[in-house]
Amino acid sequence: MKACFNTITAGRHRPIEEIILWSGRAGFAALEIDHVHIVDALSRMPLNELKKRIVDAGLDVASIMAFNLAPLDDPEPGIARIEEATRHARGLGAPLLLVYCATNIPVEMSPEETLNRAAERAAEYAEIAAPIGIGLEPIGRTTLMGGPAAALKIAEKSGKSNVGIVIDTFHFHLSQIPESELRSIPRDKLLLVHVNDAEDLPLEELGDEHRLHTGRGVLPLVLLLQTLKEIGYDHYLSVEIFREEYWRQPVQQVVMEAKHSLDAVLSEASLTVT
Repeated sequence: MKACFNTITAGRHRPIEEIILWSGRAGFAALEIDHVHIVDALSRMPLNELKKRIVDAGLDVASIMAFNLAPLDDPEPGIARIEEATRHARGLGAPLLLVYCATNIPVEMSPEETLNRAAERAAEYAEIAAPIGIGLEPIGRTTLMGGPAAALKIAEKSGKSNVGIVIDTFHFHLSQIPESELRSIPRDKLLLVHVNDAEDLPLEELGDEHRLHTGRGVLPLVLLLQTLKEIGYDHYLSVEIFREEYWRQPVQQVVMEAKHSLDAVLSEASLTVT
């Protein structure tokens, strides 16, 4: 498996140049880049210069995130964002655009109709981005795409080979789906894994702001990572944390602690990371 740092973990207000520097020094193999960081960087440098800085730091780009599937909304704003992100992904060599879906099924719409709308929107995004992948990330506690099985169904119904899914350990916890469901995910459809931990709070109280560095909370990460290995997943583990406490810390501290914490959990799971 490969260690990846998601730039949101250091905070959207931090310049990506500093995140690139410390991610390389910490030994991460890649970055998952919040699109906000790219837009901000382009106010200071051309895209090819940003790419050069990433390459010079010894990093790849695993993904650009995060884009709202929003299947029941006006499609134009989302399509415009995907078009822009696709241009940036091609320039940076990113193989994936991460697309989340936090939509709940409306009472006036059948689950099947809502699912079809989601699949149609995923197909639209996939056509624009191809051959770049579209990774559908389930959001726990939502009713349309709350877990891997729903995301896989949407990916399948899209009819596009470049649509797959992303698993996030925090949202997997919120979904309360058995760990065994991971075993049913086709390896070729699991495009990326977000890793993080969470505070010991009741599920209904947990929000993104309660995420922690891996190994510092209550998520069964060792079991989840071992299961991923069993199904043949050997791709990126992207540390994605939304925590204001970390956003107030120096970038160096956040990045180094993210890497050390990930290494410790992988060691406990008897896994190695590159």
